[in-house]
Amino acid sequence: MIYQLPLFPLNTVLFPQSELSLRIFELRYRRLLDECGKKQPFGVVRIRYGHEVGEPAFTYDIGTSAYVVQQVALADGSLAVMAVGGRRFRVTGVTVEPDGLTRATIEWLSADPFVAIPNALQAIADTFAECGDILTDAGTLAWRLADALPLSLTEQQELLEENNPQLRLQRVNEWLLKHPFDFIK
Repeated sequence: MIYQLPLFPLNTVLFPQSELSLRIFELRYRRLLDECGKKQPFGVVRIRYGHEVGEPAFTYDIGTSAYVVQQVALADGSLAVMAVGGRRFRVTGVTVEPDGLTRATIEWLSADPFVAIPNALQAIADTFAECGDILTDAGTLAWRLADALPLSLTEQQELLEENNPQLRLQRVNEWLLKHPFDFIK
């Protein structure tokens, strides 16, 4: 089945279940919000070449769908938007509309199979639980950690592209072991 999503290219990576705050001022992205509302997703993809503002950018092939959860009009005419990441997808084709809005033909990537959190990382999952975020599988723990740690954009994109939740969590854990104090202030 063919799916189409309007794209929002950014110099960031959105992980499933992560939050993304946006400030919308370009007409093409206002149209995207009007079209999607709170029920239809749009795609967030990291920019490979180009810029967030102006001409359409070239993006990576793997991105994450996003849903608007809050939208507020600001005094300067722009919109403050909070979105939440949904499913990962692969871009199979793009078209650029006259106003610069990019629309992609996509295929949804498979949902993560359930992989238990390894005993060695259970204490980290328990810390999330203390904040009300009960994590029961390796894939979700990997997303949460990847979102919280100061990873480079390249490292973030590589994690987003990793289909195996066990390997994804292993890569995040390796980063933690190499940088034990880089994220503690």
